[in-house]
Amino acid sequence: MRGGDLAEVGPVVVSVLAFVLSLLNLYLQRRDRRPRLKVRVRYEYRVGVPGGSPSGGPPAPQMHDETQEGLYMRLGDFLREHGVEYPRGSAVVRFSITNEGERVAWISAVRLVFREREPFGRRMVLDPVQKRTLPQNLARDAANVAGSDAAEGFPVELVPGNGVGYRFSLTRLANTLEKEGHAGNVRLSLEATDRLGNAYRRSFRVNTDLWAYHEGPDQGTE
Repeated sequence: MRGGDLAEVGPVVVSVLAFVLSLLNLYLQRRDRRPRLKVRVRYEYRVGVPGGSPSGGPPAPQMHDETQEGLYMRLGDFLREHGVEYPRGSAVVRFSITNEGERVAWISAVRLVFREREPFGRRMVLDPVQKRTLPQNLARDAANVAGSDAAEGFPVELVPGNGVGYRFSLTRLANTLEKEGHAGNVRLSLEATDRLGNAYRRSFRVNTDLWAYHEGPDQGTE
């Protein structure tokens, strides 16, 4: 290649590199401004009613574990320590959704989703309030447990550094799954969707062999 050709190609290469760098910077800036929600999960058992201890009284005894098996294995010792007979208490799976970004985020929907086990199984939604499961493509506004405002079209606001919590009775989830034909150690996900359409998921499991049980009237979504 002659010197004249190099002189012509040089500016073109520089222009292309500058264009690529500008696109990369734009992508990084948009990524930094995108809401960043962190979803955490743990399993808990609380003695007494789900609402906790009476006003002014000592906090109700509770225990927690990162897995449902760990919670179940420790449950007997915990109940004996506090002199409580099973099932006087609530075994729950608890989620926290925290805004770890620098922008305000709005959560428009929170759902419990899973996929049927058979080949080409459908994506399903578990509705803990109505105690049912339904195909996700038919759920639309149903089974949205983000809160009454979100269900009515007003998303939940999360400012940077703040969070919101959800907890569900393991007994109710297990009973619903078993009733709808999804027995065993079922893998689900809590799926939070912001109003921009971004989905944030955290998987967890509910073993119907451990938790399916006749539930009391105050066990359910909290």
